[in-house]
Amino acid sequence: MATFRFRLETYLRLKIAARDQCRAELAEVLRAEEQLKQQQVEIAEEIDGQHDYIRQATQSGSVNLDLITAAQRQVMFLKAADQEKQMLMKQLLPHIQQRRQALIDADHEVRTLEKLKEQKQVQHLQRESALEAKQMDEIALTGFRRKGV
Repeated sequence: MATFRFRLETYLRLKIAARDQCRAELAEVLRAEEQLKQQQVEIAEEIDGQHDYIRQATQSGSVNLDLITAAQRQVMFLKAADQEKQMLMKQLLPHIQQRRQALIDADHEVRTLEKLKEQKQVQHLQRESALEAKQMDEIALTGFRRKGV
């Protein structure tokens, strides 16, 4: 019985490698998005801390305007940093969608080739079974002729 050999095996391996590359690129962009989100959370917590500090500083009897002004400057700086992170997030979203679509397309190509491979393997097995059945019939017919002659 002849062994099955898929002619597009190398092409399939290349497509699998391309899909894996797309998956890695998507994971990298998603990690960047997660880092941006984490940084935004940290900035928000720091802004809240500065607001609490300003609130406490204004409630006490003596008010140090220099410290309050510095805290307000820090809040403004943090808000600017937060806006920058939001802008980066907006710029990152199209890249995420692009990478997701590339992964979907690459995965579709791989699945299509894998289905083709399965179909070709089934066809090969059917041809081999038919050939084997034909050979068995010939052997049986040859044996029958020897007995009958």
